[in-house]
Amino acid sequence: MKKVKQAEESFEKTNDIKKLCLYVTIVNKGQANAVTSLFQRIGSSMQYIEVGNGTANRNVLDILGIEDNAKEIVFALIKEELVKDATRELQAFFMASKKNKGIGFKVDLTSMIGVKLYRFLTNSL
Repeated sequence: MKKVKQAEESFEKTNDIKKLCLYVTIVNKGQANAVTSLFQRIGSSMQYIEVGNGTANRNVLDILGIEDNAKEIVFALIKEELVKDATRELQAFFMASKKNKGIGFKVDLTSMIGVKLYRFLTNSL
């Protein structure tokens, strides 16, 4: 007896495909893990941390009283509908302590090729 393979409906027909954004957050060294946890709580499917340095030279840093300009940059993929939640959570994080300093902004992803890539990036495989 042969099994008849039923036709599967396409992912696009059975799921809402939401716009994705890349949310970039630049924070002081040592704060990136807290920021990635924040993004995970709101539903981000992917976060990536990169190390960076500020661009001011040592003389300017001395005048401003800044000892260390080491930064961490957090890249997080989130659905566009979660941007307001992410911004609100980041504002709360920055206001929680004087040591929590940084900036966050989003970049809209305007195109993506393939449903499999979308499913991978949104953790919906």
